Amino acid sequence: MVLDSKSIESAIQRARDGNRSERDRVIEQYRPYILRTVSQICKRPIGWEHDEASIGIIAFNEAIDRYDRGMGKTFDNFAYMIIHSRLIDEFRRQGKFIKSESVTLNDSRGIFEQSANEISSSLEVYSREQSATELAMELLAYDETLQKYGISLEELEDCSPKHRDSRKQMIQIAKHFSEQPEWVEILKKTKRLPIRKMLKFSKVVPKTLERNRKYIIALVLIYACPEFEGIRSIVSFANIEE
Repeated sequence: MVLDSKSIESAIQRARDGNRSERDRVIEQYRPYILRTVSQICKRPIGWEHDEASIGIIAFNEAIDRYDRGMGKTFDNFAYMIIHSRLIDEFRRQGKFIKSESVTLNDSRGIFEQSANEISSSLEVYSREQSATELAMELLAYDETLQKYGISLEELEDCSPKHRDSRKQMIQIAKHFSEQPEWVEILKKTKRLPIRKMLKFSKVVPKTLERNRKYIIALVLIYACPEFEGIRSIVSFANIEE
């Protein structure tokens, strides 16, 4: 029987209390999710015969043991972050780093260009300089903040504009937005973008702003919130010509 979100939380509680059959049932339902998550983080197809999949299962069990609905986030997102963190820990131990396919180097300027989906896979970059655990906690806080705006960390890849020029345009808009205290205050209070005010600056149609709403908000939070300084330091945005 497929468990819905409410049943999942109840099953997780029973599993945490020592009910092995409930734990097995939750793991069985989430097996495709675990494999998909591990493959996404590793940037290559992963099967159950790979060591990374075993790490994913162990991390998922940890997520079951540590999840608390009072933290204000879904179990799926919490499990994603734990799996992510444990894989990065293993990559660091082995001296391996994931090479992200969506990062390109501009030789003429030496500028790394990244889109918002890199936010959820930047631990490997940051781990060269600081503790991956510290960043994992910051990413958890960032994810919890995003959820207040109806966004999850996991879906940022789908929200990211596919074309480079569109991405650069949205980054420029987000950067300008973060420099307007009035706009930032409106966003924090209403959880909505002040579209009319933005249109005077952005010179794009309302539909464009609405279509990229989640992407813009995700970037604004990184630019405008000092508590996400660690994330901001590892996410290099495209150089924007004024």
